[in-house]
Amino acid sequence: MLTGTNLQHAKLYNVRIVLETIRLYGPLSRVEIARRTNLTAQTVTNITRQLLKSNLILVRDQIQNGRGAPSVLLGIKPTGAYSIGLDLDETHLTGVLMDLMGTIRQRKSVEISLPSPEEAIQLLESFTRELVALEQIALERVWGVGVGLPGPLGVSEGGVVTNVFNPKALPGWNNVPVVSLLSQRLGIPVFLENNASAAAIGERWFGAGRHIGTFFYVFFGAGLGGGLIINGQMYPGFTGNAGELGYFPVVRTDATLRGIDRPHLGAYFNLPSLYAKLGESGVKISHPNELEQLYNEQNPVLIDWIETGTDQLAPFILGIEYLIDPQAIFFGGRLPDVIIRSMVNRLQRILPALRIDARVASPELLCATAGTDAASLGVATLPLYTSFAPVPKTMEKKMKNAKATSKTNPLKAF
Repeated sequence: MLTGTNLQHAKLYNVRIVLETIRLYGPLSRVEIARRTNLTAQTVTNITRQLLKSNLILVRDQIQNGRGAPSVLLGIKPTGAYSIGLDLDETHLTGVLMDLMGTIRQRKSVEISLPSPEEAIQLLESFTRELVALEQIALERVWGVGVGLPGPLGVSEGGVVTNVFNPKALPGWNNVPVVSLLSQRLGIPVFLENNASAAAIGERWFGAGRHIGTFFYVFFGAGLGGGLIINGQMYPGFTGNAGELGYFPVVRTDATLRGIDRPHLGAYFNLPSLYAKLGESGVKISHPNELEQLYNEQNPVLIDWIETGTDQLAPFILGIEYLIDPQAIFFGGRLPDVIIRSMVNRLQRILPALRIDARVASPELLCATAGTDAASLGVATLPLYTSFAPVPKTMEKKMKNAKATSKTNPLKAF
């Protein structure tokens, strides 16, 4: 249950609680909202009146319960807010424009190769403007732009992720201030997150994780990453990089890791390395979607890549089980669904023999629901999550771009 408070100073928190309750369980009557949140009927009436005025919710229906006036059912207004998500790594850029209900209204993608910071910032700006033009809305109606990049990321004063320092995945990106560079060009809020954590937020807000309080998200991008949700909230860790699964060192060294100075788990899931191996066997591909046909053909190079990587991943999945004790572990990212399902099925066969007998219960292993757009959907969630989610830490953050955040956000009226 999402529980509010009737303390006067917590008004904005209560607004978020009401909005989140309507989003998760709506359409709802005001009586039902009050019951679910433990707020008074008058508080709910005042909040929903302002939310209607701000065009964030709408009247979905009316029902007659006995005598008296009919109950009004309230739901989220999809066009009440928009956000943009831009997922960038060493091989691609995908951008989506999303409405308040999490529906992707516009999408654009391009394959790239190790862009410089200058090239990337220009691309991020042009993608944003093109997505807005395709939807035929003003840029001012977009609440913010979420940018996803491979971790680790830099955290500024106040615990806000603003910079990139990942010279291996993105050479030349040492301490690049992505947030300030892009927000200066666009004039709207910009939020930076590693793409795996962003995908976890997207799964929590709009996917199968919306009613699962604690879960881990295994993310397959250009390599391997992870995101952690605890008690319904993203857990960033001390430096904002919790869940960086791909950088775990591995003891075993084999042909897959030949030439890597510090063997790590993510090397088993590196897409450029897979493309190179396929090329050596005479198969030329440049996009993860092309892997589905190869899987259906049971291409031996691809099958070996899947099985070898999954076998290496299995002990780390057990580590997640024992250390975090999550309700579920999601698997998602840029790989085709059929390949992710095959990995999950293999893990389900491997893990029982590795677990100790005293293990009382194990988390569900689930395929994520956002498909290959998981990261872009996840980072598109960030502006809405920061504005709407009833998360005290999110509300306390001091954003450097606070001036921009207040321009278009209807919650400023509360």
